[in-house]
Amino acid sequence: MGKKKTQIGWYVLEKDTEFTNTFECAAWYENVMCKAGRYPLYVYDYGLRNGAEGQQVTGYIDMAYADIPGIITSDDFGARYFGVPVGEYDTEQHKGNESNHVCYQYLYAVADEIMNPESIHKADYRHYELLPEYEPKEIRFMYDGEEVVTHGIFKMD
Repeated sequence: MGKKKTQIGWYVLEKDTEFTNTFECAAWYENVMCKAGRYPLYVYDYGLRNGAEGQQVTGYIDMAYADIPGIITSDDFGARYFGVPVGEYDTEQHKGNESNHVCYQYLYAVADEIMNPESIHKADYRHYELLPEYEPKEIRFMYDGEEVVTHGIFKMD
């Protein structure tokens, strides 16, 4: 089974929001203004061979993501020497160019936010919506003699 993405819902950005993308050099960044809207929320499928038996194990990687288009408002990819800027860099030279921001979230956190909307901070600017065939569920299990709770997203048959 090859890697393919599956849409499980929507990432809803409730207002225009500026995100910061970071890169290989910790000091490099790009600010991207993204418009309010509904953006597809995806997971990647996977297939693994289970040991010598050769059984196929399939499922989803435990991360959801949304790829949100936007416009660069500023950036800094200037040269650094031990983290200190070297030379001049025009932080607005790419202003107005298209870019994107990719939002990643663990599936348990997506499920938790959907099941417990009061847990979302009032200042938050986004929420998640699942397609009808997907459902968030509570998962209870024992750990070190105590019952603990997490959440997951499951495809309903």
